Amino acid sequence: MTREPCGEVEAYLQALSRMRGAVRQCHPGVEELSGLLRLYRSRAVKKSGTLCDGVEYRFHGSGCLFLEVNGAEVDVDFLEGRLEVFDSWRVRRFSVSLGNEQPGSLEEIEEGCRSLVSLGRLEEPRSGWFSVVM
Repeated sequence: MTREPCGEVEAYLQALSRMRGAVRQCHPGVEELSGLLRLYRSRAVKKSGTLCDGVEYRFHGSGCLFLEVNGAEVDVDFLEGRLEVFDSWRVRRFSVSLGNEQPGSLEEIEEGCRSLVSLGRLEEPRSGWFSVVM
């Protein structure tokens, strides 16, 4: 794992993409992570469980923690129940879960996220909260 904050953010974004893939594989027709939230709210899936590829999930508060087989923790919140959002703390937590002993500071990671906003890769729907531009 790189110490470069933009690299940490990119690695987190790749992990989010893998989580979407696991959800799509396990629940055909569900394209976004918020679709899994809808299934949970309708009681079609439990509060925690295992998706295809061995990815575990646990709903919490306004989000969901995904645990990859390699131990990576991919935490995401849902803004207004639909928009996948994350902050620098979640990116840092992901990096640490992969064994990165020197992750960027929260401020550096947030700066990395804002850099990706300026490039059009992310948007910032609320201050400090970021979402992938789809």
